[in-house]
Amino acid sequence: MTAAKKLARSETSLEAGRVERVREAVVVRLASGSYEARRAKSCLVAPEVGDKVLCAIEPEGVYVLAVLEGREGAPTRLAADGDIEVQARGGQVAICASKRVDIASGGGVAVTGAEVHVRATKGSMAIDELGFFGRLVQAEVAKVALVAQEVDSRLTRLTQRAKRVFRFVEELDQTRAGSVDLRAESMIGIRGENAVVSARVLAKIDGEQIHIG
Repeated sequence: MTAAKKLARSETSLEAGRVERVREAVVVRLASGSYEARRAKSCLVAPEVGDKVLCAIEPEGVYVLAVLEGREGAPTRLAADGDIEVQARGGQVAICASKRVDIASGGGVAVTGAEVHVRATKGSMAIDELGFFGRLVQAEVAKVALVAQEVDSRLTRLTQRAKRVFRFVEELDQTRAGSVDLRAESMIGIRGENAVVSARVLAKIDGEQIHIG
């Protein structure tokens, strides 16, 4: 491939060409030869090798104004040097795709809004460390499965209402409290290979009938 020529024109004109190289600089082949070109600020579509582009030929250089035609089946890539800000004053911004939408960042991703809604048939999250700060959490689910090595909760008040509760503890189940009040409408059963009930001041058993042994 011959080296890109230096532009030697004094007038401004528009001409279509083909992209030959997009490494250090964009090289476009025009009717008079190959020239190094710069992307216009409004040309957000990144040109690829073989694309047909519209160029503005000016005395100070060649500018790629738009990508007219690309390879069939090749993705359209939007790229810019520096930051990109999409803003709709008084309106909405929608990103739609028939298959999927990916958001990737080498740094952080921030979502800020008065309300955030996420709806999907299935979802998954993989986060090494997660911190949540909020005032109220309301959840309605049919089933919850949790697998964890440790769970540490610090609560001012905990209220639970359930029809049936089953707990299976392989090793130690310990409760430490200022007072413990256990009440049942029908029966309380305590069974174990050994049972120890001790009190520092008073131990009392009260009932219409008491059977021991």
